[in-house]
Amino acid sequence: MDVPLVVGGGVAVLARTFLKDKLSRVSCPCDSAGLNFIDRGTVSNSSSHSANVASDVTAALAIAAPVVLDLVDVGLSQAFGEDLLIFAETLAVNSTVQQVANFAVARPRPRTYASDPAYLTSSEGYLSFYSGHVATVFAALSAASFTLQLRYGEQVWPWVVTGAVGSSVAVERVLAGSHFPTDVAAGALAGVAFGIAVPWLHARSRQHRLSIQPAEGGRGLALAGAF
Repeated sequence: MDVPLVVGGGVAVLARTFLKDKLSRVSCPCDSAGLNFIDRGTVSNSSSHSANVASDVTAALAIAAPVVLDLVDVGLSQAFGEDLLIFAETLAVNSTVQQVANFAVARPRPRTYASDPAYLTSSEGYLSFYSGHVATVFAALSAASFTLQLRYGEQVWPWVVTGAVGSSVAVERVLAGSHFPTDVAAGALAGVAFGIAVPWLHARSRQHRLSIQPAEGGRGLALAGAF
């Protein structure tokens, strides 16, 4: 299932790139009075371009850094190949679910509520829930943290880094006017869930793997497995 899942994630990203104008639903002008009290205060005509750029750069680093550091750690080995596949599958599953949520919910962004011309009539202005940047960062770093925990028993500092970097991206996405606080909170929860679940399922399947071994006394073969 690994390769089809990774390919499916790539298809989901391509679908967003080439079909978003057909799949999105333009529904504004919108009244911010209908928002919940947590999100209402983030609707503003001002947005931070630097925060937007910072979130893009951080998300790219969150994807690249675990791969590079893992390569330095274990080298070009079978372990690296397995880590890379699991990492890619984590991002693929995370991206696929995020795309489905974006187009199914079709929530206007804060800048769309603020009648920003660049967002008001653009399909990209109606993909606020949930935050893909935040989900991707948390998924990537959670997968890396969980892998370190399984391999070396590290249980504190990788998760501190995950929380700190992911939270910074969440703040940046809100400051950029791209997402509401509830969007980034949902993205964080989804990213952590997929970042833990995919590596955990692979580790669990490995523990339950069957194998053929010489029978006791050297007479014939026996089927062995851990459950």
